[in-house]
Amino acid sequence: MKTNGFKVFQIIQFILFLAVSVFLFVRQVDGSGAENTTEVKMISCSIWLGFYLFLLALEYGISFLHVILKKNDKYK
Repeated sequence: MKTNGFKVFQIIQFILFLAVSVFLFVRQVDGSGAENTTEVKMISCSIWLGFYLFLLALEYGISFLHVILKKNDKYK
């Protein structure tokens, strides 16, 4: 995995995360038609943050495994 491409992907992913976070916090009515209160906005943002952190953990885990496997193949 190229480090430069990985960094670019992470930056694009972070910008997308920020854009969706702003959208979730700014909207007045959610998809079901219910009015968004501050508590509901915080719950929505925390669920979105949890999903984003799960994806980051998955990506860094795969990257870590890739580095380990690449290092093991180097010495065989």
